[in-house]
Amino acid sequence: MNLKHLLIFIEVASCKKMSLAAKKLSMTQPAVSKAILDLEEYYNVKLFERYPRELCITDIGKLFLVHAKRITNLCNILEETMKSSNYIQPIQIGVTITIGNFFLEKILNTYKGRDKLKVLVNNTNKIEEKLLANELDLGIVEGIVKSNHLIVKPIQEDRLVLVCGKNHKYFERDEEITLQELQYESFIMREQGSGTRDIFVKYVEDRGYSLNIGWECSETSVIIKGVINNYGITVISECWVQEELAQGKLKVIKLKDFNLTRTFNLVYHKNKLLSQNLRELINELSLKK
Repeated sequence: MNLKHLLIFIEVASCKKMSLAAKKLSMTQPAVSKAILDLEEYYNVKLFERYPRELCITDIGKLFLVHAKRITNLCNILEETMKSSNYIQPIQIGVTITIGNFFLEKILNTYKGRDKLKVLVNNTNKIEEKLLANELDLGIVEGIVKSNHLIVKPIQEDRLVLVCGKNHKYFERDEEITLQELQYESFIMREQGSGTRDIFVKYVEDRGYSLNIGWECSETSVIIKGVINNYGITVISECWVQEELAQGKLKVIKLKDFNLTRTFNLVYHKNKLLSQNLRELINELSLKK
């Protein structure tokens, strides 16, 4: 097994067809097929299910893909570093949408005057995937981090609120509502993999209830407009809706026994080789409350 095997595997996983991967790699299809078979025989695993029209990666293949990407990315960094004596690898940081909108300025101010910084904005799941594949150096997320290969450092707390628009029946209601009542309401929520959604769904399901998600959207500003126009209610970071609450366009619904806060976390791989700048950035952000 060598680096070329990994590069072929990554391309096949992306294309889902041996023939297409062979074309992109300027190789023959038999050579590509043999490389995949070599990997499967070497590790004694099945990386793909072979179907008539395409390949379907197996669960062990998905795990193999994470590590293959991590190894090839490290090799790319090595190549770039060795070919340029002046080369400085930019720190690549991933942030979730909420953090990108409200806390990115603090991050950039912390890092001001140092070397290059690249920022990716995505949901918690995608950032975790890229950290595991060494495509990011550092993540700042509010969602639940699942992998035990990642180090998680809390840096700040954030409050989640349940809100409705002024045309919703709960807008004029001052008394508390229950989760039992709430399960019949239509929710507008972020996509699966969003930290806000994952945390609230878990909160509800742990208490034996479920959510009726009418529609989902990756743009928080669109969700807010949807709630204002009474297409549903939502759970959202309080910092997102301060202006709408002050203007009376939205109202916080009192949910019984609901006081849900979440933590913004710094996340990085436990085997990550930390440069001096990255170590200093982690230490300084850990002190920002």
